[in-house]
Amino acid sequence: MAAREIARTAAAETCSGAIAPDTVHTCTKPEGTGPFRFTFSLTAATDVVLVRAVALDVGGGGAYVTLTGPDGSVVTCTETDGRRSCPTNRAGAFTLDVHTTYPSGFSVSYRSLVSGTTCANVAASAVALGAPKLFEATVAAGSAGDCHRLPTNVVTGSVLRVHLTSSDVQGAVYDASGKRVCSTYDAGTWNFDCKLTGTAPYSVLISEYYGRSQAYGFTVARLTNAAGCPVVEVQAYGTVPDATSKAPCRTLRVTTAGPHSFGPTEVPSWISGQLYRPNGTAACTPKLLKPCNLSVGSYTWARDANNTGTDAYGIWFHATSQSTGCTNARDDGFASGPVTGSFVGLGQRLCRTLPTATGKGLYFYDNLPTGGGADVSTTVYDAKGLQQCELTARFAVCKLTGTAPFRAVFSSPATGSFRVTVHDTGNIAGCSTWNSGSFGPSPGSRVDLTADKQVRCLALAVGKHSTAEMIDYTNTSNRVNASVQIYDAAGNPVCINDGGSAASCVLQAAPAYAAVIIGNGSTDTYRLVRRDISQTANCPAPKSLTVGGASTGYTFKSALDSTCVQFKTAATDKLAISVRTPEAAYRTGAQLVVVDATGKFVCRQWGYACRVTGSTGYLVYVLASGYDGSTPIAAHIDTWRVATAAGWAPECTTKRIGAENFPVRGGTLTEDAAGYCAVADMKPGQRFDLYGADNSVASSTNPNAELMSPTSFTGTGLDPLARCDGRNIGDFDFSCWTSADAPKGEYLFLLSAYTAATPLKYQMQGVCDFPCTTPPKQADATSVTPATSPAKTITKVTLRGKNLTLGTAVVLRADGGSTSPDRSIKATAVNAAGTALVVQLSTFGIEPGTYDLVLDSPGYTWGVRSPGYLPGAYKVTAAPPPARTPPGGHPLAN
Repeated sequence: MAAREIARTAAAETCSGAIAPDTVHTCTKPEGTGPFRFTFSLTAATDVVLVRAVALDVGGGGAYVTLTGPDGSVVTCTETDGRRSCPTNRAGAFTLDVHTTYPSGFSVSYRSLVSGTTCANVAASAVALGAPKLFEATVAAGSAGDCHRLPTNVVTGSVLRVHLTSSDVQGAVYDASGKRVCSTYDAGTWNFDCKLTGTAPYSVLISEYYGRSQAYGFTVARLTNAAGCPVVEVQAYGTVPDATSKAPCRTLRVTTAGPHSFGPTEVPSWISGQLYRPNGTAACTPKLLKPCNLSVGSYTWARDANNTGTDAYGIWFHATSQSTGCTNARDDGFASGPVTGSFVGLGQRLCRTLPTATGKGLYFYDNLPTGGGADVSTTVYDAKGLQQCELTARFAVCKLTGTAPFRAVFSSPATGSFRVTVHDTGNIAGCSTWNSGSFGPSPGSRVDLTADKQVRCLALAVGKHSTAEMIDYTNTSNRVNASVQIYDAAGNPVCINDGGSAASCVLQAAPAYAAVIIGNGSTDTYRLVRRDISQTANCPAPKSLTVGGASTGYTFKSALDSTCVQFKTAATDKLAISVRTPEAAYRTGAQLVVVDATGKFVCRQWGYACRVTGSTGYLVYVLASGYDGSTPIAAHIDTWRVATAAGWAPECTTKRIGAENFPVRGGTLTEDAAGYCAVADMKPGQRFDLYGADNSVASSTNPNAELMSPTSFTGTGLDPLARCDGRNIGDFDFSCWTSADAPKGEYLFLLSAYTAATPLKYQMQGVCDFPCTTPPKQADATSVTPATSPAKTITKVTLRGKNLTLGTAVVLRADGGSTSPDRSIKATAVNAAGTALVVQLSTFGIEPGTYDLVLDSPGYTWGVRSPGYLPGAYKVTAAPPPARTPPGGHPLAN
């Protein structure tokens, strides 16, 4: 604490009278409560007085000051860095009153920034940027601050770099009039650059905010006309920079105007900096993305103000329009082999001149030598030194738009040998032939990726491809661990299989293309296929375009197996297209993609059906997904034309429903009739609950319900105007709704088999949720048949009454309040009149006893019959004893 530190010092003891500047005075035995008056004189007509008063109690507060000028007027003071800052406008004798109510006393000190003569002088040589002097001292407890007067070579307009070794002190730069120019507070850091305004000479004031004693160190250096920085000349490519100096700056000497690149060599600690003109202004951005155009002259590269490491380092510095040090290299690396070389020192740049023409592209593939080597970054320049691209990825493509010849400059953060394959994107020499195949089972073209060869090239020769193709691959590891990318001759990517093994590609008929397969570092064997998906593709028509019509079946028997269907439509037609694999093994299935009449990708199915419109025809291709090598995958493709220019499909408009009018509907979904549709009349913000029952034996496989608006046919995403959200009640259950901004009108309701195997017998019913003209009536049961069953059994029970639905919540409640477990009673059928509801009642988890029947949680009085409440309706008896095995074998033996 400042108070304790001050009390322990041998400060001058006085409670009134004249006080000296830059001296801590204490009054440890004050008489009365003050104010305690002190005096001092200022010689300057305008000045700034900094005052610090500290009460010597434990908290260190409780003392404040009033400064009165020679004319008796009170000087206006403000709080600055924990002190009072008081600008004055006349010379003469001043009165300083200290106010405190603490009997333990106080300390007081002041410093005048203009009249004062106690500032320590800083020598001109101490502010050289290349070797700034470190000043070390300790701010005394209770002090208004330490002052350091800067030399005359620090002039107005200069940029000053200030560095403090501790964040526990504040630093500020003042001009000759006492005006604060810059500070750690303004900069938000204790290392900052200060553009000097005002008048010289300038001073640096160091203080501690709370008045405590604090050791510190600081340097100040001129960034303008920097001195003491080692000189770096433009280097030929291949030069290893001198990295023996620890100076925080370098002077870069430019002898020929033009684009230049530069930067520091790697060091154990982080290093950053930028280039400055002689006047201290930045010449280029801190992170050099393009060459920096420099005029003839000298520039200063300096470490950033907050980058204070002391490692020795070098600076690489090249004129990017030069070819000195460059050697020629080939651009057919897939055929002739990679460019090779070795980095023998940090910061070394190696240059290769390439024969590639303007308008072409180049593949760059950094393939490490066997046993390891240097990771390479590549920057490509044209003949004028203009940067074409900067490449840091293991594989990248650079498009050449400048003036030939082009130069590739290689760099690495470490020493060691390297190998970089450089290949013209318009040249398929050295690329293996990739033949096209048909849909169906295919062995594919084999490609091996090894640890030291993670990129391979494949050729799509002239006349050997269609205008639209799909690509896919499988591999030994049965994982997606590689990317396949197709490029045209100019280096433009035309197809990339992002996020999966397959992709759809639109190509021009005439030119050749090159495909590259890029691994992720693993050794693996791949099988690649490409197939025609243009209008010339050999794909059959689907079995039906009718909503709920026959599906098109196919069974996948290998990882690259595939199938397709193709059909014509009107551009105004709307379709829902999907694939189902309800009986597929775990983590296996099928992937469905839709392309339009030109072969352009339209939709990939993610969960729900693809909703598409706007094309005069479609091709749908389906691929095996996750094939395990032995178990066939049976797939069913649904292609439903749900609407035409005239409106929703006629097979749907004949069946009408609504939020308040959705009676019991039922049927059986088969592969000849795999769906049900109806037109729903809906209002904005309307909602109904759909409850259903089916005979699916697998609990996790159920049909799916959708509510479609006529406007959202743009893929497989959620319709923002209308949809059905799945819930977890009964066999299947959905909340179907329109949004508040959905128009009033007709919406399409679809029920599909989805994940359920067919044939699937189902029954469903809608119940209005909100808003409802007439709220749903309370369900009620007058009888239960049978009315008893043993514990730990499952029994079909029929409830008779009125207003019964598939969504009626049925609960057994005991006298003590315990209820049947959740989902232990499930609706399986209801009659159209709502007078009979069949439920499946499980007594597992239910203790023997007599139970009341409660429907839809009505209000009721215990034991008193009321709508929705039937007392003593059901009896659970003791569970049957387990079967015993008699001596000699099975109980049914003999």
